[in-house]
Amino acid sequence: TRKDKGLSIDFKESQVADFEDLEEDKFLNAVVKVYCTHIRPDYGLPWQKQRQHSSTGSAFMIGDNKLLTNAHCVEHDTQIKVKRRGDDKKYVAKVLARGTECDLAMLSVENEEFWRGTEPLQLGRLPCLQDSVTVVGYPLGGDTISVTKGVVSRIEVTPYAHGTSDLLGVQIDAAINAGNSGGPAFNEQGECIGVAFQVFRSDEAENIGYVIPTTVVSHFLNDYRKNGKYT
Repeated sequence: TRKDKGLSIDFKESQVADFEDLEEDKFLNAVVKVYCTHIRPDYGLPWQKQRQHSSTGSAFMIGDNKLLTNAHCVEHDTQIKVKRRGDDKKYVAKVLARGTECDLAMLSVENEEFWRGTEPLQLGRLPCLQDSVTVVGYPLGGDTISVTKGVVSRIEVTPYAHGTSDLLGVQIDAAINAGNSGGPAFNEQGECIGVAFQVFRSDEAENIGYVIPTTVVSHFLNDYRKNGKYT
């Protein structure tokens, strides 16, 4: 079975002077931690709801005071808060658009203080096989930002667990864990190659993670710019 976990990101090539000094680059500050409280509906007893639960994920800034994350990170949300790297303050966020099929969601934060001194990330190209990939996010196991590395193993149409649809996906062998969902994945040049979002769990397989490529992300963003919502 598949479980939704993952991460992705976009970067300007000019922003990356030395990729080995990743900790010092400003674009890491564009990756934020997402805290979401969920209440799932009870389809058997629709007049009542199930007990609420909380989860954490990742998101990144894409400009115009907007964040991009996975739709499954904010599914059935009642409250969403986000926190910047190195800041203890949490800011309230709301969902602007939600694409179930492509497992993408766009968030906004109205508090201008949250955006002070930040730089948005830019979408890059579709990667090639064996390209190096770095995944950034806030997985379980700690509160600070996490960076894992791997390579592109496969590029093909992939089943998306959240939306039960088949879309283009990028398979990588970089570690993707719970909490990485919605975070960025990028190549050695600092270009965004997609958003990590799920892994394949099996006793017969190891290190199989998936990234939503920038072609799917761009389709989602262009749809929102054109229609003001996801269609």
